[in-house]
Amino acid sequence: MSETYNVCVFGAGPAGTATTMRLADLGLSVIVVDRPRKDKPWGGESLIGAIRHPLNRLGLWERFCAAGPVAGYARLTAWGGTPWTQYSVFDQLGNLWHVDRSRFDRDLRQAVCERGVTLLTYQSLDELRRDGDRWFLRLDRRLESSATYLVDATGRACAIARRLGVRPRLYDRLIGFTARIARNRNPAFDHAMVIESTPDGWWYAAPVPQGHVLTFLTDPDLAPRRLPLSMKKVAAYSGFTQVEPGQGWLTVGDACAAHDPLCGWGVYRAMSNGILAADAIAKFLLTGNQSLINQYLARCRDQFQQYLDGLRRHYSYEQRWITSPFWQRRTTTNSM
Repeated sequence: MSETYNVCVFGAGPAGTATTMRLADLGLSVIVVDRPRKDKPWGGESLIGAIRHPLNRLGLWERFCAAGPVAGYARLTAWGGTPWTQYSVFDQLGNLWHVDRSRFDRDLRQAVCERGVTLLTYQSLDELRRDGDRWFLRLDRRLESSATYLVDATGRACAIARRLGVRPRLYDRLIGFTARIARNRNPAFDHAMVIESTPDGWWYAAPVPQGHVLTFLTDPDLAPRRLPLSMKKVAAYSGFTQVEPGQGWLTVGDACAAHDPLCGWGVYRAMSNGILAADAIAKFLLTGNQSLINQYLARCRDQFQQYLDGLRRHYSYEQRWITSPFWQRRTTTNSM
């Protein structure tokens, strides 16, 4: 027998869980279906101070603090001239937070389950079709459900968007090589992120609860041929998925707008925009008014164009490697 829901959310990362929790708090019935990766290479994540706002909105700030994130009070940067340091005391958003990403995601999923939301993992999506005003899906050849609205929160994979014939537009091919390493014993780096540009990319190191995370960002054709086996490759490109209104589904998080790690906005925007998406979906389902969905889609598009402009501007600050392909590719105009 098929279970019926108001909304089906694909993906249980920060975007999917934030959307789900907000929908549940608004009284809607939600199911989350997630196809987890076997290997999650990001050992840690650096979150901007504004992350406090969506966490507070969802009642998760105290849980976040209890997980033991490392406060980030400084950025030590060698990029475009004389090295410089930015201290969080001068940042209106507050200090950075360096977290164990696996713990962070696990706590978000636990908060979803505590709201009584069904969270299923699956291996195959055997059927996804729309009949009238409802979506019908079958997972692993046995689990059947239906929902009025769908949310694609499957990250850069954009699995549901692609399934429905919508492909993201990619703006670069950035990849990262990342590893969690032992904590730097120099106390100067206990609460500091280090960022440095190189001819073929840039790297950063940041403290996390279990050590330090070290990541090198470059393009596939410029990547070193030999790297330590402990370093895992991850996608880090910028991309945007254009969804037309009135289709009964939308995207959130990286499935909507994937960001270069340089900006540090990815998780914050995934959660804050997930809350906005939930509010828009709720209004549509309860009243039939799609104005908030239209506003959400327009907001995401405008945000991403502003992000592209800012990203190009920031990469253009580095003039030492201006003849390198990596930097040349990022100083041309990107427009949606």
